Amino acid sequence: MRAFGRSVFALFLCTLGTEAVQAAPCGLAGLYAGAAKTPFGNADVTLNLYCDKDHEGAQIFTSIGDFAVKDVTGAAGHVRVAFDSGASLGTLDLDAKEGGLSGSYTIAGESGALSLARTGDSQGLDAMTPRLDLTLAQWRDDLAYFARELPAHHANAFFTLSKAAFDAQIADLDRRLPSLGDDERLMALQKIVNTIGDGHTGIVFPQPRYPLGIDIGKFGDDFRIIAVAPGRENVLGARILKIGNTPIAQAYATALDYTPVGELTELRQVRALVYLTRGLFLHGAGLVPSHEHALFTLQSDDGKIFESDIAWSPGAEQHTASGAPTPFAKTHVGETFWCDWLEANATVFCAFHAYEDLDKRAKQMFALLAAKHPKKLVIDMRDNGGGDNTVGDAQLVKPLKASEYNARGRLYILIGADTFSAAMNNAAQFQDETAAILVGETIGEKPNSYQEPRQFRLPNSHLIVRASTRYYAFRKTGENAVRPNKEVLPTWDDIKSGRDPVLDWVLAQ
Repeated sequence: MRAFGRSVFALFLCTLGTEAVQAAPCGLAGLYAGAAKTPFGNADVTLNLYCDKDHEGAQIFTSIGDFAVKDVTGAAGHVRVAFDSGASLGTLDLDAKEGGLSGSYTIAGESGALSLARTGDSQGLDAMTPRLDLTLAQWRDDLAYFARELPAHHANAFFTLSKAAFDAQIADLDRRLPSLGDDERLMALQKIVNTIGDGHTGIVFPQPRYPLGIDIGKFGDDFRIIAVAPGRENVLGARILKIGNTPIAQAYATALDYTPVGELTELRQVRALVYLTRGLFLHGAGLVPSHEHALFTLQSDDGKIFESDIAWSPGAEQHTASGAPTPFAKTHVGETFWCDWLEANATVFCAFHAYEDLDKRAKQMFALLAAKHPKKLVIDMRDNGGGDNTVGDAQLVKPLKASEYNARGRLYILIGADTFSAAMNNAAQFQDETAAILVGETIGEKPNSYQEPRQFRLPNSHLIVRASTRYYAFRKTGENAVRPNKEVLPTWDDIKSGRDPVLDWVLAQ
């Protein structure tokens, strides 16, 4: 999947605003809308130019993603907006024209024409922020809009689900809306959108998602709390028996109903386990009475059963700790691509987390290979959420295919359920086009599937809905899955001791 479209995923965007503005006349303030032809496909563009203490500011909302505005400058009749798409920097240079603005855009080394019509006065900074506190009439209006626009935006919305079944779900939710709370209405809509089937189509959760500050792992029939935020150390490692009054197996089955039905079990499991750590989901799915906290019934390794009422906190979504030593592959926190020389194993290990600056990072990797002449090269893509598969192909797949490392036992690619989008695409290419040995867990996303999402907003809640716009076929023959040549699944003992059995297996070869 192309990086420009990937700049908004993981499952959770919120509205972005101006970081810096410079003095300029406020005569162009207003709301503008139009479309642009880009190298990444057509994009709907909404520009909110506002005036703040005699300074102009801006917000940019597009069907490709919401762009963070870095700077706004201008003079009478002209405005220049610098922005960051999340994958590339860009600018808008626009002049006042009758009824709107006209000029050009530049992004990722590409430029083109852009014309925007003025559609109204400038909006408040939170005007496009997703919200759930709507009237019943507003929810019904959003539901009707969703029912019309999702099939219109998706490349093939009914490849898994029939239109009749989709329409029946919409009608059923419309009937039930009066009896549901706001969280329940959101999750009911999320459940419908996941019956479309592909992993890129869905609703972006609004903030806050009420994170409980725990991570959950599934080991066979056991569910354990495998990492916690500060203040929750008493539940670390505990086996989960119930959430609220619901046995954990039933709660997990409920969460699976809100995951993309057309993808593999591995992806659905990953997303279901994340759901079970979010108060917004637990309340919206009817598992707990409030999104503020959830009562967990737990069991320690000595057999003691106890309860813990875990409350959400704003900082609890990140920075969880397992209490175990950090595995080597998880060091260098925050780096998108890093390599190290493991002299004892005559191995170069590279952690490939994201695609930013991949051209520069790949050159550094090849320089290290030239200097060390390792017996093995290991590229870890287990938590790579995607980017631009064409860049990965050009910078890694093709050069390694033509190198001395394209030999059995010299090139290893580590994969997992979370290897997604462009990373899944490139992993499939490594398996099909090179002698690489893939090690780890089956990737949860199907290689032949609908991807390249574009987004639109519901008119009242401003919830962001993402719909896949293109079908990719990255597996030409055989099963529609990217499975490892050697499956290695971490156990709970591995997690709590800080072992990395996937990397350990490779180094032992």
